[in-house]
Amino acid sequence: MLGLKSKVQKIASLKQKLKQLKNTERLHICFGSSKLFNAQHNLAENGYKTRQEWSVDWRKKRSGRFLCIGKSQPGGGTMLKVFPLQEDGKYQLQIQLPRPLQDKYGQKILLEFSVSDRNGRYRATDLDYAINSLKPITISIFRREHKQDNWYIHLSTYVPEIPVVHTRKNGCIGIDFNAELISVTYVKWDGNIEDLEEIPYKWKNQTTGQRLASMRNIVSQIVFLAEFFECAIAIESLNFSKKKSKMSEESKVYNEMLVLLATGIFRETLESRCRRFGVELIKVNPAFTSVIGMINYMAKYGLNSGTAAALVIGRRALKLSEKIPQCLLRPEDVNKHDWSHWRRVASFIKLHRIRRTQLFQGRKARLRYPQQLLTSDFVKGRATPPGNADQVFVGLLKNPWQKQLLTSDLGTSDFVQGGTSTFTASTH
Repeated sequence: MLGLKSKVQKIASLKQKLKQLKNTERLHICFGSSKLFNAQHNLAENGYKTRQEWSVDWRKKRSGRFLCIGKSQPGGGTMLKVFPLQEDGKYQLQIQLPRPLQDKYGQKILLEFSVSDRNGRYRATDLDYAINSLKPITISIFRREHKQDNWYIHLSTYVPEIPVVHTRKNGCIGIDFNAELISVTYVKWDGNIEDLEEIPYKWKNQTTGQRLASMRNIVSQIVFLAEFFECAIAIESLNFSKKKSKMSEESKVYNEMLVLLATGIFRETLESRCRRFGVELIKVNPAFTSVIGMINYMAKYGLNSGTAAALVIGRRALKLSEKIPQCLLRPEDVNKHDWSHWRRVASFIKLHRIRRTQLFQGRKARLRYPQQLLTSDFVKGRATPPGNADQVFVGLLKNPWQKQLLTSDLGTSDFVQGGTSTFTASTH
């Protein structure tokens, strides 16, 4: 009910804002921020002694940025153009001044600047490509007050398309998000895990800029690993807008992560960097990745749930199937699709709130009964196992939750009489 109440309040708030916008004849935009504009009415409270001091900051704030949209012509723009210089690899920015200012400053202002390479990206080469190909170059000039009022030039343009050289032929890196960590596993072409990493991610008590910077660093690490292994990268094609609409159904920690974690920015940053470095990016269906990882690989390789899910994501990108353990397979479900089996298991785990530690211990346990219990006559149903049928049932399934999963849909008598598929699974 609390989740429903908050959503109703949010809808009411949005309707109120929409009503105010419809009733507003003119939309007000304040260059320099409305906060600084309103500070002139309370100078002392905002740290100003005179109105002249406020006026200096106001004019400085309003004149700190200007830009020019690019155009496909020499120089890449109209009022702002870029041309290469022959010496020292520098470039020249030509600023065409408006007529009222030409008597005082001249017709043009010429500025020289250089372009530095960054994170393995040869940006000077990209700029040369845009200039020589007559690509539009959008130029933004802005001042950074926290860096001694220095002026910077920001160029946006097209770059040459880089062919994909790191593909799934050499394996795949699977990525899985968790509340505190981002799990990364490298899966070889044959589906076996080769390497894993857990990258910590701080999203609490961080500003938006700090979270984005941290996310970009993580993306750089992941793409570097893909370059090292010469493989592809796989992520889940998750729709977080749907997840956020159901936040009341999840845990508080997970809800906070969804709110603060800019998953869309992560996906866009990863896509951009993969394109720049020729890494194949594969988006896979996220269905049952966590459940499959916990049951099939968590105990087998000694992984946690996050790295196990990342392993499943990598294997799914390699188009490898995930079979359900035979001890969880009912005879009447043999011909069904694998995902129908995993759906039944996932629903059962969620319904009965089975902890992940139980799944780990269940797979690590060993059979209580010797191998001769699985003789050919016994498997074919022509013999009855010694002892109490329920005891044999528990021993073969290795964990009570597995017993409950089967008995909830299949009686013990049916299990003893015929379970060919059930008994063949007990050796896994």
